[in-house]
Amino acid sequence: MFVRFFTSLSILLIGLSGTGATQQACKAVELPVGVISVTGEGFRGLAAEDFAAHIQKKPVGLKSLTYDEGPRRVLIVVDANRKLSADTRKAEGAMIEAMLAAARPVDTFALLPARGPGRDVDFTSDRRPITEAMGWSDSKEVKEPGVLDSVMAGIQRFGAPQSGDAIVVIAADLEGNHKANAKMVAKALEEHHIRMFGLALGPVTTRSSVAGGSMTSTTSQGLAWTTPATGDVIYNSGDEHFFPLTINSGGLVLGVMNMDSHRSYDMGNPRMVQEVQQKARSISKMIASFYRMQVEPPPLSHAEDWSLDVNDSIKKHSQPMFVLYPRALGPC
Repeated sequence: MFVRFFTSLSILLIGLSGTGATQQACKAVELPVGVISVTGEGFRGLAAEDFAAHIQKKPVGLKSLTYDEGPRRVLIVVDANRKLSADTRKAEGAMIEAMLAAARPVDTFALLPARGPGRDVDFTSDRRPITEAMGWSDSKEVKEPGVLDSVMAGIQRFGAPQSGDAIVVIAADLEGNHKANAKMVAKALEEHHIRMFGLALGPVTTRSSVAGGSMTSTTSQGLAWTTPATGDVIYNSGDEHFFPLTINSGGLVLGVMNMDSHRSYDMGNPRMVQEVQQKARSISKMIASFYRMQVEPPPLSHAEDWSLDVNDSIKKHSQPMFVLYPRALGPC
């Protein structure tokens, strides 16, 4: 279905003994796996045997599958760049409000601005501090970290990892950083077991070298799926890191604003407001529902891309199903 930004996951590799003994199996690791519809709704009732996984044409052992309905900690990193249009800023506010409204009472949120003024909000179950911090200040006497700078700072706020931890980046692109880069962020997301999602306010490059030249197409609901790089529209311009960072970590980025120079993104249009809110709600659904999957890969000496999908016997009797999962398995 969609895509490919891929976070490495660590597994323990038991090597050969000095006398050339038989190589032992890797230790199983637990990964987040989302199975969603085109509107972001999660599919329930699946079992480990309903999936098939491979790495270098070798089967990957899937030991167990547990649906996770626990509380979520969600960090929102919002682009506060003064160069954003008034409509884009209105869209940011509408998306944050939609995400907060769709969340469960047990979920907690934090907020960090990037590339402009704004107030930090630590994790809280109270929605008011988040909405109150969304007003943009004209003050110039503030530090303006880049988007990835703010993501890195936010990762530290999570502390010890908890199941379902997620970061949602609402930004035009991931540029303007002073310390952080995409490689650093990918490593930190992996180490802290955090999924990254995105609501893009500008074009995003959808080619992926990791996915073998695949690209994404967008549905009327705003979700995307992976197809061969032939036909349809291939976006070669736009931010090159947004897509892989989200997909590789087990998340997804959705295009919301300013992807098409021939289209109007007028937030005075109720249909545009509805579309923006719907995409934010889709991201909320993806964060709220996923499976914890125990995976036992074949012995690996370094990180390898792997494939995971629902079996055809299940998919042919269901509406379209798309799988979100960390796209690389590390050495064990």
